[in-house]
Amino acid sequence: MVGIVSSYDKAVTLNPEYADAWNNRGVALDNVGRYAEAVDSYNNVLTLNPDTADSWNKRGTTLNKLGRYAEAVSSYDNALALTLDGFDIWENRGNALSQLGRYSEAVASYEKAVTLNPEYAEAWNNRGVSLDNLGRYSEAVDSFNKAIALNPDYADFWNNRGVALDNLGRYSLGRYSEAVSSYYKAITLNPNNARVWINRGNTLDKLGRYLDAVASYDKAIAINPVSADAWNKRGVALHHLGWYSEAITAHDKAIAINPVSADAWNNRRYTQKCKLITEKITPLEEIWTDRGFACGELGKYTDALESFDKAIEINPDYAKAWYARGFVLYSMGQYIDGIDSFDKAIAINPNDANAWYARGFGQFKMGEYTDAIASYDKAIAINPDFTEARENREIALQRKE
Repeated sequence: MVGIVSSYDKAVTLNPEYADAWNNRGVALDNVGRYAEAVDSYNNVLTLNPDTADSWNKRGTTLNKLGRYAEAVSSYDNALALTLDGFDIWENRGNALSQLGRYSEAVASYEKAVTLNPEYAEAWNNRGVSLDNLGRYSEAVDSFNKAIALNPDYADFWNNRGVALDNLGRYSLGRYSEAVSSYYKAITLNPNNARVWINRGNTLDKLGRYLDAVASYDKAIAINPVSADAWNKRGVALHHLGWYSEAITAHDKAIAINPVSADAWNNRRYTQKCKLITEKITPLEEIWTDRGFACGELGKYTDALESFDKAIEINPDYAKAWYARGFVLYSMGQYIDGIDSFDKAIAINPNDANAWYARGFGQFKMGEYTDAIASYDKAIAINPDFTEARENREIALQRKE
């Protein structure tokens, strides 16, 4: 590519009024990341031929890459004054306006783009992003739905839809479950996007599904171990579970990555205060259970099991210990004993949808699909928005057939 630039340099040296050579030189320079020089090249084209919409558009795109968004908008305006069919230019203009925070104008630009080309999925998506930034969440979801209908295999569209649905969840809790489903689709298409796993975790946390949220943040961290946001949010979910020591460790990780994260520092201070308060009043069975969780996280399943058994010995009606004991037994491949533990947890709290779901998971692993379906049905009856229970129930039905 550098050789190509040199060729165009020769051409414009020999003939400084060769507009096509200046234009092609701009494209070549843009391709190698020499954006300021590319803009100069387009300036020369436009000095020679100011009525070239394509060069105004290309100049705007390169200015966008330089972060010179206001100049980019001006360049796109000049391009649009020269053409009636510039749907891609309208979209580019919208992108620059969005970067400037001028979201209403950006929406208007994207609407011009999709009016000219109703099948322009990217413009529908970007329109949705700007609408979401304006707090017009329902319209944003509609826009993402349009993009998805045109290109259902683009993970970013599903992720953006999830973000808008999460925002709608402030007004209708049912939208959180839709958001989780949207993130699930994005992850199915691209499981290696840490941001989507974080977004999913955030929504699961709002649903009170803290263990699932932690698992989602763990996925994000596996993809990007230096994501301060993932570590911080993991700490928040662990705090909600009452696992303060583990939460503080997660916040410490976030702070080590980003020492100026006010959010992580504030969350750590709050968790530390809660930990100090609970340590003064925490019943002994909870201390043993917390120890069990810590051992389990380290893969020390035998020690974890001993801790949970000790908690149950102190308080046989402590459902949390029975519940956690079941998961450790599952991790050890002991599904029969694990199911028995979840039975004990359910006997203490029959309205625990997560315990019914976990019971169904063990039965599924044992090939007991009819029993698994019955357990999933119980979980769904308690929590109709339990997406994973519904999905696993469908799989169990298929296996049963």
